[in-house]
Amino acid sequence: MKRLLAAVAVLLAVVFASSACVRGSGRFLAGAAVGAIVAAAIISSTPPPPPRVVVVPEPRPGYVWQQGYWTQQNGEWVWVDGQWVPENPGYQWVPSHWEQQGDGSWRFVQGQWAPMQ
Repeated sequence: MKRLLAAVAVLLAVVFASSACVRGSGRFLAGAAVGAIVAAAIISSTPPPPPRVVVVPEPRPGYVWQQGYWTQQNGEWVWVDGQWVPENPGYQWVPSHWEQQGDGSWRFVQGQWAPMQ
């Protein structure tokens, strides 16, 4: 299982780094790869707790809202507050979220930019 997770993490890092999500001088490349690796490794046998009720701030020009979500640290559920993400023209933000897998486990999917269709 660890080998499979490592292979998926490397694949996600390559796909994410080669996508249009990385902008600028490449400084974001390392952060993007690390984010993809961390996201691939977060799997839980139990579902995350219900989302917290949070007042979403007023819209902010040039940004999209990433709602808060649960993550795991040292086997404990930890809430990550929502945040503003700078817009990426031609792309739509797919928020961080949990997806249930066919085997009943839960996999964390890191927020990412997807081409608009």
